[in-house]
Amino acid sequence: MSKLKKPISFETTFGTYVVDEFLGEGGAGRVYGGVGIDQSAIALKVLSEDRASTDKRRRFKNEIAFLARNKHPNIVTVMDHGIARGGEVVGPFYVMARYHGNLRHLMREGIAPDRVLSVFSQILDGVEAAHRQGVVHRDLKPENILYNGDAGAVAIADFGIASFTAEFLATLVETDPQQRLANFQYAAPEQRVQGKPVGVPADLYALGLVLNEMFTGAIPYGTQYRLIGQVSNDLSFLDPIVAMMLRQAPEERPASIGEIKGLVQRHRSEAVSLQRLSGIDGTVIKSTEVDEPLALDPPRLVGFDWDAGRLTLILDRPVSPEWVRALHQMGNYTSVMGKDPSGFSFRGNQASVNAQEHEVQAVIGHFKNWLPNASRMLKSQMERTVQQQEANRREQLRREREAEEQRLRVLRNTRI
Repeated sequence: MSKLKKPISFETTFGTYVVDEFLGEGGAGRVYGGVGIDQSAIALKVLSEDRASTDKRRRFKNEIAFLARNKHPNIVTVMDHGIARGGEVVGPFYVMARYHGNLRHLMREGIAPDRVLSVFSQILDGVEAAHRQGVVHRDLKPENILYNGDAGAVAIADFGIASFTAEFLATLVETDPQQRLANFQYAAPEQRVQGKPVGVPADLYALGLVLNEMFTGAIPYGTQYRLIGQVSNDLSFLDPIVAMMLRQAPEERPASIGEIKGLVQRHRSEAVSLQRLSGIDGTVIKSTEVDEPLALDPPRLVGFDWDAGRLTLILDRPVSPEWVRALHQMGNYTSVMGKDPSGFSFRGNQASVNAQEHEVQAVIGHFKNWLPNASRMLKSQMERTVQQQEANRREQLRREREAEEQRLRVLRNTRI
């Protein structure tokens, strides 16, 4: 980090960003620090014109497309982007929030063993969120893992050589067989051989190296590397997990970050949390979060019809059987005599009930009041269900751990 001789301005459609610090550089460009439109601290990454090959421009475009859509707290988000022309710095750039440092700085300062898992769990969440959206980082290392000291937040950065699914692929990039993309120290064995496929297992290998290094201060190589158990006996259960992540053959490593989390939770159920894709907008959320639209946003009454004593109420969208059951079970409610929730029949976005002419207005009024109550009941029921599922899963993990500990005791204490 060093001060610039004079500030540099970058303009976009939305405003001007002024940088006055040089923070670092890599193969894809340079990173500057400064202030944003609202005077908040920002970092600005530039793909310098003198190193902007067609391939790097395409990768930079894909990186911006993915990070601009990101909503996950453990992945950096692009706030703005543009192209600098005619000044001291020329080339495409993007703007993101400023972090205090990266994991390398944090490790140099020293991370207490009892804090490592809380930091690493955020790293797992960020990488898993990318994987669940079809994005493989392929260059995970401490320098690409940023942290904010005030909030204790960790975020994955620098997706410049990531592989993207078609959904996030802004422009086609083909990797030349001769091209070595990742940092050699954290590269998986398959990344060191020309022509080998590089996918999720490569990220898991790098994460295994990082996890061990966070405890021991050294990158594990070979078979006699320093173990986590030598630093913290209470966390020695992580050593077999790291060993699995560092296996030579990609197919012998854990299949996903979810599998790694399951292995950790056998011993520390609270250490990590599971995630899934939201059914609402495709973002990655905690597995215990409710994301059923009808539970979060009640249906609205948008119309009605009455014919020969039959009242039909029209909602803004279809309701599910689960929502109808919640309506029937919501407890306290007011109604017209004989026109309680159980008396309505539902089909798609319509609810119908027998009603006399003089009852129509009152039925409509009561029905409108039921809608938010039914959605609250549905949300409460779904929350209880996921909590019970989580409790059952943790109990299963506890039984598996105890069975494994019993097996190891027998093997250790029995002699032939």
